[in-house]
Amino acid sequence: MMKKVALAVLLASGLMAAENGFYVGADAGNTKYDLKASALGISAEDNDDGGSQTVKMGYYLDKNNRASAFYQNVNVDNGDGAMYGVGYDYLIGDNAFKPFVGALVGYGSAKDDIGEIKMTGPVYGAQAGVNYSFNENFSIEGGYRYLKSNMDDMVRDPDTGIDVKLEVDTIKNWFIGANYKF
Repeated sequence: MMKKVALAVLLASGLMAAENGFYVGADAGNTKYDLKASALGISAEDNDDGGSQTVKMGYYLDKNNRASAFYQNVNVDNGDGAMYGVGYDYLIGDNAFKPFVGALVGYGSAKDDIGEIKMTGPVYGAQAGVNYSFNENFSIEGGYRYLKSNMDDMVRDPDTGIDVKLEVDTIKNWFIGANYKF
């Protein structure tokens, strides 16, 4: 009898250990920056989008909770952007197909190719998507991230000498990716 109890405890602890663990992931997608420029009480808005690539490293706390650190590179017209930070996701359900919702917080930067504009500041927001696990280690996912940004810069217009405040208001990102859990 004691051997059966010991075997059951050993098996149960092995199953619980399989639910948590470190993971690495990568995704690619499209990221859109909503931009605002203002000077002398006048403002204008525009947007810029381009491809994005994200890498992340994290830890599954259990089968429904994970935390991660991420870095995202964004290629936009006439410039580049980047974000890095931390996130938390709640995966819904007990099967291979799990919708998820999460929160992200970090720091972002955007610059033009010439080097005249360099916007930096905090970013924060949410993401939602679906994750499909092929097995205990490999999963794919797709989703959408929506971030608010306080990235900004003050630049002087070389033609008029007027200071112009540039801001990134929101960042929207569609993505598809894969994760590997150790």
